[in-house]
Amino acid sequence: MDTIDLPDASPATGIVWAYHFRPDGSAEPVSNDKIDSTLKANDIGWLWVHLALPDTRCRAWIAQRAPVSEFARDVLAGPDRYLRLDIVGNELVGVLPDLQQEFAQPGEDFVRLRFVMTESMVITARQRPAYSIERNRRAIESGKLFPTTISFLDAVVDQFADAIGRMAEKIGDELDRAEDHVMREDPDDDRQGIGRVRLQAARMHRQLAQLRSMFHRLEPRLTAHNATIATAIRMLAQKLDALDNDVSSLHERGRLLLDELDAKMAAVTNRRLFTLSVLTALLLPPTLVTGFFGMNTKDMPFQNTDGGTWVAATAALLAALACYFLLRRLRAF
Repeated sequence: MDTIDLPDASPATGIVWAYHFRPDGSAEPVSNDKIDSTLKANDIGWLWVHLALPDTRCRAWIAQRAPVSEFARDVLAGPDRYLRLDIVGNELVGVLPDLQQEFAQPGEDFVRLRFVMTESMVITARQRPAYSIERNRRAIESGKLFPTTISFLDAVVDQFADAIGRMAEKIGDELDRAEDHVMREDPDDDRQGIGRVRLQAARMHRQLAQLRSMFHRLEPRLTAHNATIATAIRMLAQKLDALDNDVSSLHERGRLLLDELDAKMAAVTNRRLFTLSVLTALLLPPTLVTGFFGMNTKDMPFQNTDGGTWVAATAALLAALACYFLLRRLRAF
């Protein structure tokens, strides 16, 4: 079998997939060897190229053949993991959050999706499989229409928001179950589970807060360039606002639930310590009596008396009862 020397291979062979979209939004796959010619001759519709950055051939394609600005090349292939959204000429360049694709379901780990968008082209790149990208590829294969590049970007962010929404519902269900446990008379110590839920909600909130903040900042600038794109960005920002409010409320609910659980567990612990303290107080006088009669000294009372053991036991019992009534009189319990 012939082998391919990767350094000498065509950079285009490292591209994951590409689709050409007609003006009506329907798509057809584009083979890797035709991507460059399609980009140059693409005057009808638009083209989507998706890259896997761990493949060095993709980085070579970005550096040598991608028809984008130097700034866009740096963003696509760079190591920057911070979210960003910039306008450079006619390009919209950014780094967006996404969930890692795990088989058919999204995972809980966040990944970074890099993209460059113009009116005739979208280039996306990722280090690890991205859930929203995979969902949109399947939607394209099922016949979904994307007449413009902004409609595609809208769908990517929308898929991410929907996935976060489902995760928020799952967190809400977990908090419901934890709340049922906390409301019991003797609650289970579920601090670790509630803490894990709070951590997940906090991670989701950080991603959503940064993303919606970027959209809100970019909208006024986009209005002067393209009102259609600005409107789409505003609608996405509004959806993220509502979603972030839900996630923030879940995080706050988890905090309050954790405080309630701590208070309940502290009350249970105090009640048990109080019971132990009362028992200790009741056992102290009998212990004193038994300690007295246990001394190996001369002239010990009842030592040679019939039934002396029972007399000593009665003395210990009476001492315990006396202590009990004294504590009751002092309203110790």
